[in-house]
Amino acid sequence: MLLASVGAVSVIVMIVFLKTAYVVPVLMYHSVDGNENVTKLSVAPENFESQMEFFRKNHYNVVGLDRIVSYMQKKEKMPARTVAITFDDGYYNNYKYAYPVLKKYNFPATIFMITSKIGQDGWCGWKELKEMSDSGIITIGSHTKSHLWLPDMGSKQLKEELIESKAILEKGLGRSVDFLCYPIGARNDRVERFARDAGYLGAVATNPGRFSPSNDIYAIKRIKISRTSRNHIVLWFESSGYYTWIKEQRKRDQYEYD
Repeated sequence: MLLASVGAVSVIVMIVFLKTAYVVPVLMYHSVDGNENVTKLSVAPENFESQMEFFRKNHYNVVGLDRIVSYMQKKEKMPARTVAITFDDGYYNNYKYAYPVLKKYNFPATIFMITSKIGQDGWCGWKELKEMSDSGIITIGSHTKSHLWLPDMGSKQLKEELIESKAILEKGLGRSVDFLCYPIGARNDRVERFARDAGYLGAVATNPGRFSPSNDIYAIKRIKISRTSRNHIVLWFESSGYYTWIKEQRKRDQYEYD
């Protein structure tokens, strides 16, 4: 009887742990090009396609950020193996290499564009942004106007970075821009409040830290995908929902900026 009681308690403890430790996996990509052996912010095109094929074969529920927000707010029940895909900065290689693969598998994704970079060499222009946005596959979000450190900004400059970038994208795309990505993942309560007041429905960070709640839709935690993720065992672990919790336990600081 005692052993049965201990076993029951252990099961309950495990269930509680699994529920509290789970963080919905939101994957963070940057470049999709041939430089993955040079920088951690790059994934080779063939490895990106392999990762998307892994999600398809293993029946992952790939959703947009609007659904992630809905799951976090408990408006919808989150299916098993749910994952979201995001890209920071708006590099042209996202259009050239990632977009065709995402269309092939019908996987939604969000690309966060730095508006001052639109049309510059190596970055997406309006033609690419409009095509992707109109496809229904890609959601374009704001990565601010200038990709600067937000927490130390005065109120006027902070409003400009958040509001003007949103307005520029909305005018160019002809649709609402609902999501924000903080440059370098840097944010605090004040920056979050400004993002909310600017009309964003949610915002992604990088690794806000273990003291940051996992249901804050203005500090959505993400997982950086790098060359190590070409190993599908690593990718499976990163997209399991428990990688974030384990990683946060190793961090001494409240915030980690990528």
